[in-house]
Amino acid sequence: MTLTTGLGPWAPAADAASGVHHGVVVPRRATRRGLGWLVVALDTLAAAAALLTTAILTPGVGLPLFFVVVLAAWPVAVAVAGGYSRMSEDPYAIRVRSLVTAGAVIATAAWATLTVAPHVADGQTPRELAVMTLLFAGAASLTSVGARALLPLVSPRRPQTVVLVGPEPEVRALLEEANRPRRPDFAPVAVCLPDVEWDEFSPTDEPWPVAVWHGVENNLLNVVDRYGADAVVVVPCAGIGHQELRRWAAWLQDHRVELLVSPRLRDVADGRLGTARLGGARLVRVRPARLGGPGQALKGLVDRGAAALLLLLLAPALGLVTLMIRADSPGPAWFRQTRIGRNGRPFVVHKFRTMSVDAHDVRHHLSEENESDSEGVLFKIKRDPRITRVGALLRKYSLDELPQLVNVLKGEMSLVGPRPALPDEVRAYSPDLCRRLVVKPGMTGLWQVSGRSDLSWEETVRMDLQYVDNWSWSLDLSIAARTVSAVVAHKGAY
Repeated sequence: MTLTTGLGPWAPAADAASGVHHGVVVPRRATRRGLGWLVVALDTLAAAAALLTTAILTPGVGLPLFFVVVLAAWPVAVAVAGGYSRMSEDPYAIRVRSLVTAGAVIATAAWATLTVAPHVADGQTPRELAVMTLLFAGAASLTSVGARALLPLVSPRRPQTVVLVGPEPEVRALLEEANRPRRPDFAPVAVCLPDVEWDEFSPTDEPWPVAVWHGVENNLLNVVDRYGADAVVVVPCAGIGHQELRRWAAWLQDHRVELLVSPRLRDVADGRLGTARLGGARLVRVRPARLGGPGQALKGLVDRGAAALLLLLLAPALGLVTLMIRADSPGPAWFRQTRIGRNGRPFVVHKFRTMSVDAHDVRHHLSEENESDSEGVLFKIKRDPRITRVGALLRKYSLDELPQLVNVLKGEMSLVGPRPALPDEVRAYSPDLCRRLVVKPGMTGLWQVSGRSDLSWEETVRMDLQYVDNWSWSLDLSIAARTVSAVVAHKGAY
């Protein structure tokens, strides 16, 4: 297979930028599959620690040889429970459910063995054996969870280096996703554009951040070896179909390189994705978002109960803040404003006043200083002259939002949800963006814990829609936990 320079003037410039020269092959680092054996070793050590814990917690009771056999059987129980499945995809996953299931498997197997062959107990009473079995099963599950949590320290997590293959617009979109401010799972090192690219699309003059190669069929394996890639991400198009994917999958498997196919979906939670068959074809199933039903009803009850409790506990603090605002500047302490709630219903939101009473009247004088890039939909200024001294402190720690607990208690808002929108914003919504109104707005949400006012309008909208489509209890708990650190760090609060 001959390696060509590809895209004319782009390839040399991209190679120079990446520090890779023609003729130099970068050795591939150990793949994630190699970490699987390390995880098995950690589980075995965890089981040994659990066996020692069992011996310490049962003084005066001899440790039967049978339990040494159980120790060796622990990795087998973990495997039966699915603790090592899909290890090549994410060896750093702790898989708590599988480890707990493995504990139940080992306890059940041990009791069954002792029932059939009681002579292996070395004279222990049934009660002593039951206690020791339960202790070992529970301790093994717990210590394995702890051992797997330490895996990033033993072998630090690194993103998989990938070669992106597909039409230029889709590949550029994947490069943008790889550069989003989050912990990256993949690091693109090169791009292969198919031959059909030049027949159907006109290449742009926008520079590429990685090396670019023209022609997949003749270049793919050499590019993978040249940059030491761990995986190849393919976006199917007119020139990349079933035959090409099957052929490349075989080639890449022989080189211990993973093949991933992009379905052109984004911001869809793992729990909503599945697979299906259409004859011999494989389909990606996207399960519907949970917009109603018992889960949402329970969420509403939890919201109101928590809001009532917080209002009761925070009543003295709310009163103190009210007095501080009144003493700092003339005007009411609470600010009321019409916002748009679930299904487009307007409601009056409550907040502590952080600006002068004439803030809305002088807004048009500050329009040229608007730092939001949302084309007028949002109005944000980092050093807004309308903000009072107490207001600046309240905004810094998001204390101005506390009166919204009243809205939560009334059922107009939720503790966690999209940002409550202004009527002017909603009138500027596109049909797709109106979807964020199918749930109650929240006091905190993905927007608030991911940068708040430092985010662009497009990023804010994307996070709100991501929350709506992927709501779950675990997502709410995660946002609630991140809210604490976001408030303490007060990043993007102005």
